[in-house]
Amino acid sequence: MQYYDTLIIGNGALGLFLAEELITRGSGTIAVVGPRGRETGASQAAGAMLGCFGEVTTETLRTEPARIKFEMSRAAHRLWPQVLRRLESDAPAGQPPLKVAESTHVVLNTCGSYLDSVNYAAMGDALTAYGEDVHEVDPGEIVGYHPRADQRALRALHLPGEGAVDARRLLAALEGRLKGAGVTLVDENAEALVAVDDRVCGVRLANGVRVEAETVVVAGGARGTSLLQTALTPSQLIPLFAGRGFALVTRRVSGTTFESVVRTPNRAFACGLHVVPLGGGREYLGATNSVAKEPLTSVPMTDVHFLTQCAMQQLDEEVTHHEVEQWLVGNRPATLDGFPLIGWSALPGLYLLTGTYRDGLHCAPLLAANAANELQGKERLIDDLFTPVRRLIQTRTVEHSIEEYVQHCLAGWFESQAAPHGSTSWLATIYRRQATAFYDWLGIDYGLGPDLVAYALGSPHNAQEIRRSLRTHHGQGAPEPVGSARSGD
Repeated sequence: MQYYDTLIIGNGALGLFLAEELITRGSGTIAVVGPRGRETGASQAAGAMLGCFGEVTTETLRTEPARIKFEMSRAAHRLWPQVLRRLESDAPAGQPPLKVAESTHVVLNTCGSYLDSVNYAAMGDALTAYGEDVHEVDPGEIVGYHPRADQRALRALHLPGEGAVDARRLLAALEGRLKGAGVTLVDENAEALVAVDDRVCGVRLANGVRVEAETVVVAGGARGTSLLQTALTPSQLIPLFAGRGFALVTRRVSGTTFESVVRTPNRAFACGLHVVPLGGGREYLGATNSVAKEPLTSVPMTDVHFLTQCAMQQLDEEVTHHEVEQWLVGNRPATLDGFPLIGWSALPGLYLLTGTYRDGLHCAPLLAANAANELQGKERLIDDLFTPVRRLIQTRTVEHSIEEYVQHCLAGWFESQAAPHGSTSWLATIYRRQATAFYDWLGIDYGLGPDLVAYALGSPHNAQEIRRSLRTHHGQGAPEPVGSARSGD
């Protein structure tokens, strides 16, 4: 049996950054558990856009919890320059820089229905609200951007401080730094938490080995759900879902290489279509998100067709000649209420660092510093609203949730170029009826995020699962539910 001061379950960005933070502080012996290949993990498949305002939607500043989450993202963004300097200093000579883009262009085309327009406007409003300059540019001047004529953008925002890193090289750099500092990296899956007298004191690995520690941190992303369920009861754990994303790493054969991140606003239950230049003619293409209960390792052909078609038509027609170097599938950890789980769990000895959905890699340096503070008994660096021991954070009325779901469905319908069977208002009515019937059956007086509504409507089993989860957590836990200043509409 092995013993460590801190045992971190999960070797994605959150787990590795936390290990680096702890070892830098001299916090005793540390082990990080996770399979070397990180199959199904979000970090290994990430586009790794360092974006704050590029992720803004109409929801970002509408409620106090969402604003707190956004400001957490802004605080993390300010840490990245020093993080990259630190990691680059340890890199072998001749290695390309970890940062692959210095800025982002957000393009407004007409491929995603009206949702694009309102989210694009929300970005401008947010930039103004936080005292940032709003840089509108001519889309035709964006290097590499040559969409099909009928899908070109008419407006574009330039976000000069929001670039991207190469996620896979970033993880390798972190691993190299940790190995040099004496951190133990365990190439295994954690199968079950070990608890004695209601205190978590270790894990049992898939190979049967038991590892004990003073503190266990679960930063296992979407794969952490089954592990947490071995110690926490349903009422002690806000449900986690897996937001599967699919991406391609391609090599350019013809045309002009992109020099910045180019993306659309968030739409169709996802983070929008985007391209990240990786250097050497390599480009990362991503767009998709679909919620499932458990992490998935494969991707349906419909997603492959959707991504490649969107990239060839909306970004650059020359993408059709790209050579595919790598297929990436990752699963983002999404909570039932859409907010992360950061802090001590209901059981002593167990700390949670999960539920970050699309913000995990970007926020990792800040969340690692916050977790290290808490493990050392110091003050939190982020709001305690996101502690795992809480009631569901409610930010939507049922009516608001229904309309949000309708808009995301319309965006997905038009972006996928589905054959029209009626007018836009007719389609909206169909989607609205679906969501209204679901809420009538569900019997709650607050709304869920559009991706969770879409998941529930995917099958009767999914709907029953959502209802069971809401019944378990409605009125459960502490602290008291957030008041009107933090509860939305």
